[in-house]
Amino acid sequence: MAPSSTYGRRRSPPLGIKILGILAAISAIFGILGGLGTMASSPLGIVFGPLGIILSIVQLVVAWGLLTLKPWAWTLTMVVFGIDLLVGCFNLLLGNIGAIFGIVVASLLLVYVYNKRDYYR
Repeated sequence: MAPSSTYGRRRSPPLGIKILGILAAISAIFGILGGLGTMASSPLGIVFGPLGIILSIVQLVVAWGLLTLKPWAWTLTMVVFGIDLLVGCFNLLLGNIGAIFGIVVASLLLVYVYNKRDYYR
C-alpha cells in the first residue's frame, strides 16, 4: 500500500520502519562502543576502531532519516547497511558472536526498507 500524500499533513512511517529504525540506532550505539573497545584492544584497533565508529555514526544519521522519512534515507540505508552486513559477516567469521545482532538488524532493514521505498520519494 502506497503512503498517502495529503497536503499539509506530515506522513508517519509505518510501524516496521519505526521498530527497525530504533533497532538500527541501538545497533549503531553498540557499534560505537565496539569501535572504542577495538581501539583499546590492539595496535590494529587504532585503524579499525575509528572506521567502526564512523560507520556507526553514519548509521545513527540513517536511522534518524528513516524515522523522519527523509528521501535520502532510502539510498543511504541500502549503502550503509549493505556495508554493515558485510562487516558483520566478516566479524562473525573472525569469531565475534555478537555480530549476529548487527547482521540480523542490517538484513531486516535492507529487506523491509527496500519494500517501503515509496515512503521515501
